[in-house]
Amino acid sequence: MRDPTDAAYRGLFRALVGRMVLVSLLPLLAIGGANYCLFYELNRSIVIEQHANSLRYHRESVEAFLDSVTAEVSTLAHQYSLDELKSGSLERVFRVIQQQAGVFTDIGIIDSRGNHVKYIGPYDLANRNYRETEWFARVVDKGLFVSDVFLGFRGVPHFVIAVKRPEGDGFWILRATVSTDYFGKLVDAARMGRTGEAFIINSDGFYQTKPRSAGDIMTPSGFPDLTPHDDIQVSELDIDGKTYLYTTTWLSNPAWLLAFRQEVGDVYSPLRKASLLGVLMFLAGAAGAMVLAVAVARRQVRVIARADREKAAMMQRLLAAGRTAAVGEMSAGLAHEINNPLATIDTLQTWIRDLTEGGAVDEEARKEVVESARKIGEQVERCKTITQGLLKFSRRIESKPEELDLNLLLGELTTMARTRARVEGVTLQADLRPVPSIVSSPSHLQQVFVNLVNNAIDAVAGKGDGTVLIRSRPEGDGVRVEVTDNGCGIPTEHMSRIFLPFFTTKPVGKGTGLGLAICYGLVHDLGGTIHVDSSVGVGTTFTVSLPLKAPPARSVE
Repeated sequence: MRDPTDAAYRGLFRALVGRMVLVSLLPLLAIGGANYCLFYELNRSIVIEQHANSLRYHRESVEAFLDSVTAEVSTLAHQYSLDELKSGSLERVFRVIQQQAGVFTDIGIIDSRGNHVKYIGPYDLANRNYRETEWFARVVDKGLFVSDVFLGFRGVPHFVIAVKRPEGDGFWILRATVSTDYFGKLVDAARMGRTGEAFIINSDGFYQTKPRSAGDIMTPSGFPDLTPHDDIQVSELDIDGKTYLYTTTWLSNPAWLLAFRQEVGDVYSPLRKASLLGVLMFLAGAAGAMVLAVAVARRQVRVIARADREKAAMMQRLLAAGRTAAVGEMSAGLAHEINNPLATIDTLQTWIRDLTEGGAVDEEARKEVVESARKIGEQVERCKTITQGLLKFSRRIESKPEELDLNLLLGELTTMARTRARVEGVTLQADLRPVPSIVSSPSHLQQVFVNLVNNAIDAVAGKGDGTVLIRSRPEGDGVRVEVTDNGCGIPTEHMSRIFLPFFTTKPVGKGTGLGLAICYGLVHDLGGTIHVDSSVGVGTTFTVSLPLKAPPARSVE
């Protein structure tokens, strides 16, 4: 039994103290929180409303810009034919749109095969093929697409607005690149306080504009919640070791998150002094609650420790009951098996007496006496083997883990159970492959496998061709033992309950309902697993997987 001072009980003691302190402090928290919130919530609601209104207006400004440049590119694509743009109109169009404070950095035409047939800009992009790029597939599918910021062939961050223009039997695409510098300045125009800044994050959490405080375009933002939401959302988040007040809203097209953040210390600095007095009052109350919680938790742990001891004692009584039940199931078969050699011994001793009652024993009679004595010895040895197996199972209750040969244990069990199997007309076979030695409890393993084998024999008894097979195999860092029968199988509706105590499908008086429940508990105590596969009308297989080294088991006092 575990001592109440071990790590598990110390952990329970700490948990109880923590919970009771928490419950004790709730009244103090309620009183202090009510007073604190009168000031905090008023200030907070004003600040949040200011942030929300500011971001709402800024979102309208950013969306208006994106709608404007998108509409401009779309208008150009539908205003000119492909031949017109290729023959010189594209240069004139680019000069016109470049007059808008450098909003666009380049412009180009891509045909339906993805070839860049016309390009105006500072990069070497002529004759590039974009058929395998994501943005090309998206614009072909949607007709109009505003991309996330990406590197592309130019190797620098940028985003594009692309418009698909059907013409004849095919189509072509007009693509314009928006200046990230211009767009970044537009987004960062919304500032508030000493640490306030605005930026854009895409749906994958990467910066689309450069924040002033930390990070760069196309680097992870660390923003934890990218779930789309309506209108404005305000929350406090810890990012890179700092706590920020985040105000966020989603743009309609593209699906970008427009965020404004400001350090909480910068936002709520007036509340710090008012909070100090409340914290001091709370700490005084917490000290008193802690003293009471420690006293109550110590008493509760003692009660739990006593209950655990009683539970362990009950488990040992159940184990003893299970062993007694298993011995009872085997007794009839063993008695019948022992009766045969005893009958032979009785016949031979009568024969010897008859041979020696006539006076001197001649040589031929002497040989028969010697042969009869030899047969008597064989039958006595047979009885000894049977009874030793039964006594070994019924008396061996020490559960201390030790190194053992699992195949040897299974072989002894098979020899002992085969006597009962013969009486029931069941063929008991063993297929024991070489397996590594394990450190486990021999008595617990013996009880597990005796229960499983007895259940298997019960399932096929009287069937005529009933067969029970015990297999052992190495399995990863452990061993696997299977007990298989070709009986009637377990109905599906019973599968979820077979390991429950007192549940049995055997007739009244044939089973206690404890065998499989005990097996389940013992196997898990040994660090292993047990599961069952069964098909009605085909048979059942119980599989026990054991580690090479089981955790220490408690011995029965």
